[in-house]
Order: sequence, then structure tokens, then C-alpha cells
Amino acid sequence: KVTYINECLADRHNCSAEQVCVNTDGSFHCQLSCHPGFTITDDIACKDIDECAVGSHNCGAGYACVNTPGSFYCDLKVVCRDGFTLDSSGKCIDIDECLLLTNPCRRGQSCVNAVGSYVCLGNPVVCPQGYRPTADGTRCEDVDECLVANVCGSHACVNLDGSYRCECRAGYRLSNVTEACEDINECKYYSWRLCGHICENTEGSYRCRCISGFRLAPDGRTCEDINECLTGRHNCPRGQVCLNTEGSFHCQREIACNTGYKLTGSFCQDIDECALGRHDCGANYVCVNTAGSFRCEQKLVCGDGFTLDAAGGCTDVDECSAHTSPCQPSQTCVNTLGSYSCHANAITCPRGFHLSVNGTRCEDVNECRVGNKCAKHVCVNLEGLYRCECRSGYMFNSVTKLCEDINECTHYPGRLCAHKCENTEGSYRCSCATGFKLAYDGRDCEDINECEDKPCSQECTNVYGSYQCYCHRGYQLNDVDGMTCEDIDECTLPNVCSYQCVNMPGDFNCTCPSSGYTLLYDGRTCQDIDECAAGTHSCSAKETCFNVQGGFRCLFFECPPNFSRAGKGSAGNASAVVRCVKACQESDGDCARDRVHIITSTALSLPTSQRLEGPEEIVLLRTSAEAKQDLLPDEPDVLFDILATDELLSFDVIKGAQNGMVVGVIRQIKPVLGPKELILEVTMKYVQSGVVSQQNIVLIHVFISEFWF
Repeated sequence: KVTYINECLADRHNCSAEQVCVNTDGSFHCQLSCHPGFTITDDIACKDIDECAVGSHNCGAGYACVNTPGSFYCDLKVVCRDGFTLDSSGKCIDIDECLLLTNPCRRGQSCVNAVGSYVCLGNPVVCPQGYRPTADGTRCEDVDECLVANVCGSHACVNLDGSYRCECRAGYRLSNVTEACEDINECKYYSWRLCGHICENTEGSYRCRCISGFRLAPDGRTCEDINECLTGRHNCPRGQVCLNTEGSFHCQREIACNTGYKLTGSFCQDIDECALGRHDCGANYVCVNTAGSFRCEQKLVCGDGFTLDAAGGCTDVDECSAHTSPCQPSQTCVNTLGSYSCHANAITCPRGFHLSVNGTRCEDVNECRVGNKCAKHVCVNLEGLYRCECRSGYMFNSVTKLCEDINECTHYPGRLCAHKCENTEGSYRCSCATGFKLAYDGRDCEDINECEDKPCSQECTNVYGSYQCYCHRGYQLNDVDGMTCEDIDECTLPNVCSYQCVNMPGDFNCTCPSSGYTLLYDGRTCQDIDECAAGTHSCSAKETCFNVQGGFRCLFFECPPNFSRAGKGSAGNASAVVRCVKACQESDGDCARDRVHIITSTALSLPTSQRLEGPEEIVLLRTSAEAKQDLLPDEPDVLFDILATDELLSFDVIKGAQNGMVVGVIRQIKPVLGPKELILEVTMKYVQSGVVSQQNIVLIHVFISEFWF
């Protein structure tokens, strides 16, 4: 009997990786065939079927289909909240809207990135008192206090730049303390000028009153006596006469006077007929008055030192009054009967007077000629004293007799200067607050455009009374001087770059590891380069190129003894999944009794992880067993177990259900730092009636990257 050698089983064929060995009697031949999950192309090559693209997968709504060479697997979908985006590793990272969006904030505001969002902060403009920021917050504008509130009451309000003043009505004056119009107490300040008797203050004015017995004159200020006797306001009884007095009256018994007398007050007074011309004396006679009458006497010739009086008698002549300086200057004239005599001068003059040259009288002293009484002011001599006519800006002090400076700033507060008033000798000087300069009128203040002097290191914006410095993108103002722009070290901010950040003046650059990664269009995120897809790998024809994060691996999975690759031939160089199906020899009883039917080898690439918020599902194992909550004893079930993992037991496997079928979920439960390579070995045991009928093994080669991205 001739025994043929099965060259295909004995691996004595020369079929290529894209061909399947078909045994024949005494020989073999190579036939092109593709594994499940691949299709033959027109150029006679095996091409992977993208089950995810053609829709031939069975991933649920909560999972994303991930194509693999010759197959696919279902990965749990990651849905990022608003303000986050999915990075290349499938993680949700914050979106920096301040960099991504164009002018997300209004003019005058700064954009500050926040986790999942951003905030717009107004650039603070500090306005002086009397000013407020404009609506856009870029400058200060004057507050019209006259419109904000009734600041001046019933008086006129005048708005000023940064302030206001009250124009008080007559009878009021502006208070330095309250800055409000207050009533002037005219009776207190002008008590001796206003009213003859009593002054009563009223709101904004005053009123004069008189004491009893007087009435107010038509001028409304002076008081005149009321003649009770003429107006009938007396109470004198019959037989008495009313006699008026200043402010009152009195009653007196009525008196009858004899002939030649008249009643004057309460007395009978002689009537001087000679003085009144009621006499009948001739031309050569002189009328001489007597008590109650008169007599006529013949005229006399008087001697030296005498003169005839109106009564016809000789009376002494007062030579001291009738003649001019009859005595020497140092003497005083004393009249004597019929003559006079000169005596030594002993006259004492009051203050402001001095004795005349002849010593007979006191003469006014002209103080304006004695010393510099009024200094630079005009001196006016008065009888017995003097006064100073003060120059503008001064007023005369009647006590000190000097011209004293008027403090215009306190006399006219808020009226003279727009900002600050400084008193000077005889005048005043206006000055302005910081950020302003004095106008040509010397009173108002104009804003200074500080930006003309270029105080800022970059951008300057003039505001009312001040200025604001701004910086270009990538710079920030110095907190101390508020003018110097300093570079922002963006590299100190969290999550700026995926890998390394290089700060530059006003900007920054992100770099990626020297190999295996490329920088995305956002200039910040590092994305893995798929060397396998790009064809830049160095794997041989028998090896499978498997892309890992930051590189690639050349894989070649061999089936163990008594196992052969599923299907016919190789899966091609694009496949990283090898399914080995048990293929026993007819005489191998131990192999037939081995419950392991399928051994699947695959690869998985993971980023390094320093922390996990919870278990993360990484691989989903599908079965053909129906998932039921309550299984009957004779119904089939699938049990999962993890036989090999890393030394920290960072992975586990749990049983689950999806679409009504039993699935095994391999999870990462602990952070793993790379770079590291390990093999996870998971068993799938099909159990029925307590007996394991079949067991499949899944070998997952896990390649953990050095980086988190």
C-alpha cells in the first residue's frame, strides 16, 4: 500500500502567503484564497473587508465599530460634553475656545479659558470720582450729577467735568462741609446793619420787628416812635393831658398858664416877646423881655470891649472868638469883661489829633504821611483816623487797620476752579488732578492724552483723566507698574501641549516625540503616525505590521501543535488577528479529548495611564450563547476567566450581555505606566449541565505607549 505524504500538513509546500496549499495524491498545488474577513481583488490580492464601513458588523448603539485586519471589534463609544473634544487616544480633552474661536468676547473684554467653556472678563477701567466707565468699559465719562439726583434741592445745579456746583438763590450760601445751599442767618452776620430794633431770620431772607411803642418805617428796617397822644392810643382820663415820650406816653394834670406864658410840657414857660417881635418899642428903644411881659429902654453907647445887644444893653465882646489868633501860638486866649488875656497853652488832643502850631487847637494827624500804614495799598486819611483802600484780593480789617488777603478758595468754594483751588497772596491759583492740565482760561481742566508720550511698552488707550495699557496676544501687563508687557509663559498652564511646550516671546510651540507622532493642525495635539497604513514600516512579507501609539510592531503569530490557522492560507500582511482551530490527527486521542477548540491571538495598543476614574472597557468578546437571567440546569452557559495579566493585576474580565447574547468584557482597572508590553490570556468556557464542553483561549498582546496621547 502506498502512503502519500500530505505536504500541506507537513509544511513541505512552497505556497506563498497569499496562497492556500491543496494536497493531492503524491503532490500538492497552490491555490489563491483569502481568509474570512478578506476579499480577492482584481489584481489577485487579498484585501481586508471593512465591516464597519459596509455595515456588516453587529455593534450596538453604545459602541463604535473598529475595523481590524480580517475582522472588527466593538469599542465603547466616548461622547464628549460641550466644550470638550475627542483626542486621538479616544479621551475627552478641553477645547480652548479663546484660541479656537475668533473674538469670542466683546471689545474691551478678555477671554479666559475655563474647563469645558470660557469666560469674558472686562478690562477694569478705574475712573476718578465724578466719572464712570462707558458701556463698553473702555473709557471714563462724566457723571451728570444734576440728572442723577436732586443734589441742589430747589437751587440751580451746574454740571462740571467730574463734579458739579450749586448756584444758590439769594439768602443762601454754599456749605463747605455738606456742599449744599444753606440758609444765611442775616440777623447773625449783619445784626447791626439790618434792623433798627429786632431782626428775625427767615428761610432765605429776614424780617425786622420793633419793640412796643414803635412801628416799622416804610423802609421795612428802621423803627419810628408811635405818638399815642396824636393817634388816640393813650388812656389819659379827663382833666389830664397826654404827653408823648420815646416809645410811650404819660398823663399829666392839665395846667392853665397866665398871660405872657405858654404851656411847654408840664410847665408854664415865659413868652419872649422881644425875640418873637411882639413888642411895640420905638427905633431908639431896645425891647427887654421880662417874666410874663417886656419893657422898652433907651438905647445905650457901649465902650471898648462891649457891644450893644438886641435888648439895647451893652454886652461884653468875646475877643477870643471875634478875632483870629489874638494870642501867641503857644498861648491860649481867655476872654475877660471888656477885654481878654493870653495864658500858656495846656490843651490835650485826642488820639488822631495833634496841637496846632499856635498851640490853640487840635488838628487832625494825616496818618497816611506817617509811616507806611497801608503798605502797598492806598491810604485814605479821615478825621482823627484813616482807612486803607485795599487792592483786589484783599479786604480791610477794621480791628488791625490792615489789608488782609482774601482766601478766595474758601469764600467761593466750587466756583473758581474746576478741580483744585490754591490760595495765593492777593489772588488764587487753579490746579488739576492727575491726568488733567489747566485750560487757557486758568480755571477749567482738560484731559491729558498720556498716550502721546508713549508710556506703555506696547498698546496705549487714552481714557478721561488717565490711560490704559494693553498688550499683544501672548503678553500680560506687569502687576506692579501696569505699563510693561511681560511675556506669558503658556507652558506653565495645564494641558497646553500634548507632549512638550517651548515658550517664546508672545507665543509658544508644541513639540511631539522625535518619532512616531506628528503635530495636528491645532499646533498642540500630537497624533500617532500609522506607519502600517503609510507603508513606512520595516516588516517582512511573513510578518504583520501592527500600528501602536508612537510606532509599530512586526507580528508573526504561529499556531501551536494540533492547531491550524482558521480558513485556508494566511490572512495577509494586514491582519493582526490569527485564529488557530484545533486540527487533530486521526490517531491522536489526547488531542481529541482536549477541550480547547480555538486559540485567537490579537494585539492591542493602549496609551499610558496615570489614573483611572473607573474601570475602562478595552475589548469585547462575543459568543454564540444566548443571554438569559435565569438559566435552567441543562441550558448552555459561558464562563470567562483571565489566566494571565501583569504583575499588578491591572486587568480583569467580566461577563455581560449585548443584543441578547453573552459577551465577555475585558477591562483595565488600574493605571499602567509605559512603555510596557504584556500578554493577557482569557478563557471562554462553554458549560452545560456543569460540564465544560468547549474552551476557547484569547491571547491579547498589549502594547502600552510611553505617553498618554
